Amino acid sequence: MPLPLPSSSNPLRCAVLDDDPLSCDLVAGYVGRVPALALVGSFTEPVAAFEYLSRAPIDLLVTDIELPGLSGLELVRGLRQPPLVVFLTSHPEYALPTYELDAVDFLMKPLAFPRFLRAVDKAQRLHAGPAAGSPPPADDTFFIRTEQQFLRLRCAEVAYAEAMRDFVKVYLTSGAVHITLVNLKHFEEQVPTGCFLRTHRSFLVNKAHITAVAADEVRLGPALTVPLGQSFREEVLAQVVQQRLISRHPAGSK
Repeated sequence: MPLPLPSSSNPLRCAVLDDDPLSCDLVAGYVGRVPALALVGSFTEPVAAFEYLSRAPIDLLVTDIELPGLSGLELVRGLRQPPLVVFLTSHPEYALPTYELDAVDFLMKPLAFPRFLRAVDKAQRLHAGPAAGSPPPADDTFFIRTEQQFLRLRCAEVAYAEAMRDFVKVYLTSGAVHITLVNLKHFEEQVPTGCFLRTHRSFLVNKAHITAVAADEVRLGPALTVPLGQSFREEVLAQVVQQRLISRHPAGSK
């Protein structure tokens, strides 16, 4: 089935910046494939891009981070009225600085078109302003099978789940621990959608209980931490931090 392309009667004016001409052309081509975007410029020189952006208002900038002479982070910091920004990089350690700049998204190279579409969708929603909140699910409970019983749990009761070979240890906020004879992949696929997030190949965490995200760990409450794998960091920041980050440029502001 073909991917649904974001569309709009008023496409976002978009510029692309990457000092690698092949990467720049690739992203510009992605922009051209999306009806919701209108490409107004593509740049391989950061200074030229900065001069253009300082005098020509746009809605969305897709920029590499590591650039000669002026990094993507420095460029955005230098703009008096920065647009919405999607950062590109090959280095996951740049994730936290980009969210400090209110980035729409943080994309890893090589960039796949489906991942780019997800970033465009976020940019559209931010540009349009906050939408009405969706109602909570009617039933966020599920059953696990333990040695003695079938146990019904609410999402809010579960702090996290840990893979232990072919079974899963389910840790509750009450301090209780239950073991169920399924692997973590099957557990993740069958719990209510939207409640949990993988932070590590062996850990599935309740998003509602995350209180802090550090470089290599996620904190749940005042004392409990679970590991954060590098390959999962981008998605954790996008789902947990970005949509709730108090920013200098609130959604819908110009």
